[in-house]
Amino acid sequence: MKNIMATFNMPRQFAGVRVTALVVAGSMLGSALWGAWATQKLVTLEKRGVVTVQLSRIMGDFVESEARSGRPPEETRARIEAYLKAVEASTQSLGKDGRTVLVAEAVVAGTVPDLTNQVRADVAARMGALAHATR
Repeated sequence: MKNIMATFNMPRQFAGVRVTALVVAGSMLGSALWGAWATQKLVTLEKRGVVTVQLSRIMGDFVESEARSGRPPEETRARIEAYLKAVEASTQSLGKDGRTVLVAEAVVAGTVPDLTNQVRADVAARMGALAHATR
């Protein structure tokens, strides 16, 4: 019986360089590129900020003012829906700036900046723009 492994002549060089050296060089280059990419991602994550927003307070204040306004139920419902959309858009815009937005009621302790007033002002501006657009 003939041993086929003993008769197989695998090329040991490619363009004058050993195949083992090419594999090791490729592995080192891949590792260096991965390390640069991972470092860039970690630095980006380190720059992200965590903020809180007191959504229950914002929503509670709005619903309370709507309840006292004396508007018809259909109009009140439409205004609440518009307000909810404005709050959602405002908090999403905070997230696009590279922040992680937490509901303040879910934060137990810590020194996390509270952007409730910024969200409240942004929502008021959005609602004002909506009121001008519907007229």
